[in-house]
Amino acid sequence: MPKTLGIVKGALLTRKQRHHLARRLDGKSVLEWVVRQMTDCQRLDGVVVIADEGPDGNLVRELTPSDVPVLSVRAKDTLNMLRLTLEKFPHNSCVLIGADWPFLDPSVIDQLIRLADVEQNCDYAAYQFMNEVFSTGRPYGLFPEWYNSQTVRKIAGYVDSNDNIYRQLPGTFFLDNQKDYHVELLPVPAGLDQQDLVRFTFDDESDWDVILDLHDALDLEVLDVQKIGNLLENRFKKQELAVF
Repeated sequence: MPKTLGIVKGALLTRKQRHHLARRLDGKSVLEWVVRQMTDCQRLDGVVVIADEGPDGNLVRELTPSDVPVLSVRAKDTLNMLRLTLEKFPHNSCVLIGADWPFLDPSVIDQLIRLADVEQNCDYAAYQFMNEVFSTGRPYGLFPEWYNSQTVRKIAGYVDSNDNIYRQLPGTFFLDNQKDYHVELLPVPAGLDQQDLVRFTFDDESDWDVILDLHDALDLEVLDVQKIGNLLENRFKKQELAVF
């Protein structure tokens, strides 16, 4: 069985999120940009993009590069989406990222997979933040999650269907139950735990302006999380000096 599947979550998105996937960065749609960062990962054995069944998934299907498979699913939550995807594309593990993450760095994914591969019987791996409040404090748009496929199948039938937090954000389940599951956490590169400084995904037009400015400032022909961290760390230091 193949080892690790990269999953680009283009399902269960809001209308606004789907709109942002079609925006252009350096001549490519945001979704194509994200998918290509995934296919550049050395430790992934395959990549699949997940789309909603029906009209809501049309844009994702249209924007996905032709050499990358798209799986259309009817899922009510992220945990069920993962289960359905791993049934269709069996792998020992998977890495989940969002379809609207324009600053994704392949090396961040490869490092996470390397950690999970070294640790035997790992159930979940992610990046550790100082303020580990998964649903509100984690800076989305940069950091993937690694899941053991067998464990995903297990908890998909275990977690209550009415438990919206655990089913929409399954990583929360593992972080809250570390005594019962093997969880590995990696430190975040310097500067990137300052999530208040800049958004890495979109909520409104001002966020898109910030993303364009950051791309221009970094001259990102190839995404480099270290360059992003250095830039944000320098900005943070300047803000601290301004206070005094």
